[in-house]
Amino acid sequence: MKKIIVALLVALSLTAQARETITIIYGFSAADNSANYSRNLAEEANRIQDKYNFVFDVKPGAGQVVAFNYVKNTPNTIFMTSGAFWLRPNFYPTQSYDVNEFRSIMTQCSVPFAVASGKYNDWKDVPKDRPITIATSGLGVVSHLTALQILKNYPNATIIPFKSTVDALVATMGNQVDLAVGFVGDVEKYSSETSRVKLTILGTTGPKYVGKYPNLSSQGFSAALAKMNTPYNFMVPTSFNEEKAREIREILLKVENKKSVRDSYALDYCQPFQIAEKDLKAWD
Repeated sequence: MKKIIVALLVALSLTAQARETITIIYGFSAADNSANYSRNLAEEANRIQDKYNFVFDVKPGAGQVVAFNYVKNTPNTIFMTSGAFWLRPNFYPTQSYDVNEFRSIMTQCSVPFAVASGKYNDWKDVPKDRPITIATSGLGVVSHLTALQILKNYPNATIIPFKSTVDALVATMGNQVDLAVGFVGDVEKYSSETSRVKLTILGTTGPKYVGKYPNLSSQGFSAALAKMNTPYNFMVPTSFNEEKAREIREILLKVENKKSVRDSYALDYCQPFQIAEKDLKAWD
């Protein structure tokens, strides 16, 4: 009996060792609700196959530049990107990266941003005649672009960059800044009746109401905000083996409809969408 148990343990050990590790790298905070999109996807993918061991990790900083460079130089890594991937080089062409060095292998979902405050409950309360501050998840990212649109109505505002939307929201809760651009799901954690520190969502990006929250473009802000939801997708360096990339895509697609994954999307009102493999070139 002991020999059988030892043999089984050895077999299990060899199976685990045989798995090739694929690390999904996210360029912002591990505390973001959006980090769970890929964290849950990795867990579900590990349940249905034994060829790859999917793990999730973060490399925050510089509007995803840190994560980009890490994935570019580290084998068997996948870049979980936001819309900042395409924006950053336009804001900072000499402090970013070449988008042509990566290619898309899978889309995930499109998520709206919320502008929230711990000080103000309505836009009419936000002063236009004195300086205010707006926290974002960095510079050259979609939250930065959103804040720039708010500045059109509040020209005395100053943008304060943080490493993540969570950091920006924490600063807002502590009244270190007046407003913050973050994800709806993250804000809602601090807007319930039982929350000790309350945040109020003043408006959201996107073309329509998100839950009970009015969109910004219907409240007198730029119509461009109706198009400022941010997409999430997976990218790999152009040097990444095509056959392996296709195999990984198929595994992840099989589990994307799992409840844990879709629930994590739903917390942020992130709308799932899939682009056919043949059409992914438009996302490169």
